Amino acid sequence: MPGEPRTNDLLRPQSPAVYRRRRLVAVVLLVVVLALLVTLVWWLVSLFRPAPDETGSSPSSSTGQSASPAATDSGTPSGTPPPSASGSPAASADAAAAGDCPPGDIVISAATDQPTYTDGEEPVLELRVDNTGQEPCEANLGTSQQVFTVYSGSDRIFSTEDCQVDGEDAMVEISPDEQERARLTWPRVRTGPDCAEIDSDPRSGTYRLEVSLGELQAQPVSFNLQ
Repeated sequence: MPGEPRTNDLLRPQSPAVYRRRRLVAVVLLVVVLALLVTLVWWLVSLFRPAPDETGSSPSSSTGQSASPAATDSGTPSGTPPPSASGSPAASADAAAAGDCPPGDIVISAATDQPTYTDGEEPVLELRVDNTGQEPCEANLGTSQQVFTVYSGSDRIFSTEDCQVDGEDAMVEISPDEQERARLTWPRVRTGPDCAEIDSDPRSGTYRLEVSLGELQAQPVSFNLQ
């Protein structure tokens, strides 16, 4: 009727059915949010979980077991020589006997403790070993590799090969800033093959010392006996 106030529908009280629907919608939303939270937490946990062993064995299955010789880093089966650069097992064995020094890094030289020896003085012969590389390395410096030989002209006077019975290996680490030396006192006697006895003694004169270490040969040096 004219003159009566109009009622705003937005301000009318809601029916109980409307409240029930709202509560139902709120519960559904809560369940959805909880489900999303659970899914997110499970996903985060799975990121930090260790991956299963692809072989199907548990990590504890190898615990306490020692590696066999066949399971080396090189993958070479036990009892089989590793291949050498030339493919020759003999070359590989020679390299192993020589140690791990790269070819060309080891240089040897011959020397005596003085240039001239008076009557009765015994010369001290030296084999010097230098590492010309940048890193320390190991080489066989044992008596099995050393040879000292003394000449007078073309006459072979003395050699450690003549009377040596049991040479020994000695693996020695050589640093680039160090020099290894092997010394031998020569009693001024002659020797022959198979340590044959020779009566004559070396006379006064100039002699030549040659030394070798395995396949390495040094430049000869001269010295004098009075």
